[in-house]
Formats: sequence, C-alpha cells, structure tokens
Amino acid sequence: MPTPTPLSSLTRLSSTVKDLFTQLYGLSHLELELLLLLYKKKQPMTLDQISQETDRDRTTVFRSLQKLVNEGICNKDTKTIKDGGYYHTYSAIDMETFQLETEKRVNELKNSLDRILNKFKDDLNNAIASL
Repeated sequence: MPTPTPLSSLTRLSSTVKDLFTQLYGLSHLELELLLLLYKKKQPMTLDQISQETDRDRTTVFRSLQKLVNEGICNKDTKTIKDGGYYHTYSAIDMETFQLETEKRVNELKNSLDRILNKFKDDLNNAIASL
C-alpha cells in the first residue's frame, strides 16, 4: 500500500489533479501512470500491451490494474477467444463518471473534516484528560 502523502500536498498552490488522485484514491505513482495511459490510449488494452507500453513486469502491472478496478476507476472486461480461452482488457472509466466520483469523494472528505472540526473542543479536552 502506498504511503499517504500529507494533506498539504492538496493545499499548496502548485497542487494538481495528480495530487488529488493520489490522495483520494490512494494511488501509487505506477497506478496513476497506468490510469493516465488508459485515458491517453482511449481504447481497451490487454495486460501484455500495458506491460510492454510501460516497460513493467506483468505481475506488477496486474496488481496495479486490480487496484484501479477495485477503486472503480478502471474497467476490466473479459474477451472470449474463438478457439477457446479468454483474455482481459482494461480501460479507464469515462471522464464524466470519473469526475463525478472524484467530486463525491472530495465532498465526503469535506464533510469528514467539518465533522471533526465541530467536535474539536470536546475531542481535544478528552485527549488532554486522558494523559
């Protein structure tokens, strides 16, 4: 699991959407790279294609893709081979859905911070009293 970066990475003036994705979705550098690659290619890609494009080991890429799928920001589709068998393709979710999901997560974070601030005095007094 990637080490979370400080919240200050989102509050500095030079913050980017990459910083937002790293924070809200807990993405590693590789996971972010794969997501952006899928958006850039605009078409489903196989694990082998992605591994080759990024010059990364298949196993490492697979784990990162699974994280993106589990976060709901990447699609994994099963394709059947005519002579038997199957393979998977990966694609980024559509941009509008991704934006809505990101806005939802930002709002959840805002609500959580507001809730913590509303309990600030009580929680701080309890923390001091427990020493």
